[in-house]
Amino acid sequence: MTTATQPTTTEVAALLDEAAGVIGKNGLNKRHLYDTKQADTGLSLDRCRVDIIGALNIAAHGTPRYAQSPGVYAAERALLDRIDRPSLVTWNDEKGRDKDDAVQLLLRTAAELRAEAAA
Repeated sequence: MTTATQPTTTEVAALLDEAAGVIGKNGLNKRHLYDTKQADTGLSLDRCRVDIIGALNIAAHGTPRYAQSPGVYAAERALLDRIDRPSLVTWNDEKGRDKDDAVQLLLRTAAELRAEAAA
């Protein structure tokens, strides 16, 4: 992914797909970028349950922690455009939200970005 410049729509879509895979594999966490209890047991951060933003960060640079990635910011903006909540954190942490919901949001957003780029 382009790091010094704004990422392309195709790069953002690929990042969203990768983040969906991270949540599919690791599971969805709430109220934090990653599951700190899992991390406290010695599990590497890239294998802990993550929230959507943590998954984007793992997909972009291998850790759920923020790294000021233009790709992550672009993906966050694309997701925000498609939810009816004031933030991704609010959406992610909503009661009843599960990993399937998060994976579907990520994959649907990636598909919509690809369709927009092709138009």
